[in-house]
Amino acid sequence: MFPEIFHIGPFHLRSFGVMLALAFLVGTWIALGEARKRGIDESKLLNLVLAILVSSIVGARGMYVLTHLADYRANPMLAFALWEGGLTLYGGFALGTIGGFAYMRHAGLPLGLTADVVTPSVALGVGIARIGCFLNGCCFGLPGHEAWCIKFPAGSPPDAIFPGQALQPSQLYNAFAAFGLFALMLALRGRFKAPGQLWWTFLALFMLVRIPIDATRYYEPSAYVWTGPFGPVTDSGVIGSAIFVIAVVMWILAGRAARKNA
Repeated sequence: MFPEIFHIGPFHLRSFGVMLALAFLVGTWIALGEARKRGIDESKLLNLVLAILVSSIVGARGMYVLTHLADYRANPMLAFALWEGGLTLYGGFALGTIGGFAYMRHAGLPLGLTADVVTPSVALGVGIARIGCFLNGCCFGLPGHEAWCIKFPAGSPPDAIFPGQALQPSQLYNAFAAFGLFALMLALRGRFKAPGQLWWTFLALFMLVRIPIDATRYYEPSAYVWTGPFGPVTDSGVIGSAIFVIAVVMWILAGRAARKNA
């Protein structure tokens, strides 16, 4: 855990913000390379990346705040303190996808093709951002006995919940899953006949791999919405399942549209 790199007076350089910036810069560089190969206007692609970034952060932060309203009633301005962490990935995916497609339509970009162009960048960006979560000490896991489980510093948020216990590095599980999907998306480029299917494949697969990863993560009691025969279900799990279903349906519809227009 290394939440702050350094500070000079009132200026604090936080590792979470640095990793978000790195994710944006690396993702943009990769997306621009893909855009040049596919003949997509690079200036519009840059604007698209900005639209996705802003809408993703708003969605991720907005969902976190909505599910933790009690923490912000005394000081609502803390809802804007992104450097403290507190982003819900599913909210970011949902609003980021909506914002991205809205800008594509506004700019006259080909929807499916452009979505496929940015897919590897999104996968890589998620992985880098999750390393930021690990350094920040948020989104931590449940106690575990594996050799790679980690004890966080005394006084940190993870230690406050599980004092002195070794925890699953759930943030790193998410990062490794995203890096693996990044490699898979690069390998799958050009293998789908229908534009857009690469994006919907990534979205569905990431929601799917999150199921076992979420089983290692700590959630506040307020996040649980239902307890079923296979264990408790969180609000994030419900949203992730909905996104998975939507992604599968959209993958099928994209294929049908491609065959119809062939």
